Amino acid sequence: MVSKLPRFALAMSLAALAVSPLQAEPAYPNKAITVVVPVAAGGAADGLARAWGDYIGKALGQPVVVDNKPGANGSIAASYVAKQPANGYTILFGSTSNMSLNPFSYKTLTYDPVKDFDPVLMLAGTSQVLVASPASGIRTLDDLVKMARAKPDALNYGSAGKGNSTHLNVEFVAQHYGLQMTHVPYKGAAPAMVGLLGGETQITADAITSVIPQVKSGKVVPIVIFGDKRSPALPGVPTVYEAGLKEFPAGGWYGLMVPKGTPKDVIVRLNDETKKFWADPAVKVRMEALQMDPPTALGPEAVARTMREEARVWGPIITRLGIQND
Repeated sequence: MVSKLPRFALAMSLAALAVSPLQAEPAYPNKAITVVVPVAAGGAADGLARAWGDYIGKALGQPVVVDNKPGANGSIAASYVAKQPANGYTILFGSTSNMSLNPFSYKTLTYDPVKDFDPVLMLAGTSQVLVASPASGIRTLDDLVKMARAKPDALNYGSAGKGNSTHLNVEFVAQHYGLQMTHVPYKGAAPAMVGLLGGETQITADAITSVIPQVKSGKVVPIVIFGDKRSPALPGVPTVYEAGLKEFPAGGWYGLMVPKGTPKDVIVRLNDETKKFWADPAVKVRMEALQMDPPTALGPEAVARTMREEARVWGPIITRLGIQND
């Protein structure tokens, strides 16, 4: 009679092998997390990333490293993160530019915002402001419209780059009113502001954080806010909605994106801990300084829904303008 013990022992060994990887898998996170930011260090988006990194690092008990990879409207950062392991240890700071605009404005894109990423949640909202140089004589949106209609192509407007949100926001106004103005793309928002201050352009759009110091010093005139609510820092400046541009697809945003296929429990963990971010008093102080607003909706679907809506509005505009980056 053949003993059943060896068979039993073999079965137990196989069972142990089957479950041991699950048992050995450490809880997330068990090492440092890297958040890849698509802009250079020092700006508002970078400040937001570092504030989130400080907060979430304490919440999760692991350090968070901010890795700045600027360039190509956020494409460099997004392409890099898309190729990383889907394990929650490399996170992208997604935005309107790299998640919603680039698929329409680049001939070749080395990532797909939908196919290569899973959204985690919206982290913050922010607005841009249309500003004019004092020397231009433009003080209101009505002034801009009258001047541009009187002298087609005579007004120059700067942007942070072709296809960037600072470009498209101004084009949105131009399309709405049927204006012809000359676009002057710069390699970033800071050079575009320098161009305005130096008289190379008459108007530009920039993040509200960057605009406020220039407004206070009298170097620029705020015309309209690209957002759905007025800023306490610029209470007298109307929004595009108040100006009659009802179809504008809300303001800009920053959200967390992870490589496609990241485990759901990792996304849930990041979501749950980040939802507490805005309740922290120290965070609120930092966000006020950066002119960042809390998101109006949380969860992965809020990000996906915003991306779909932005693509619906901006896609046809980009195509109609023939904006194509190499």
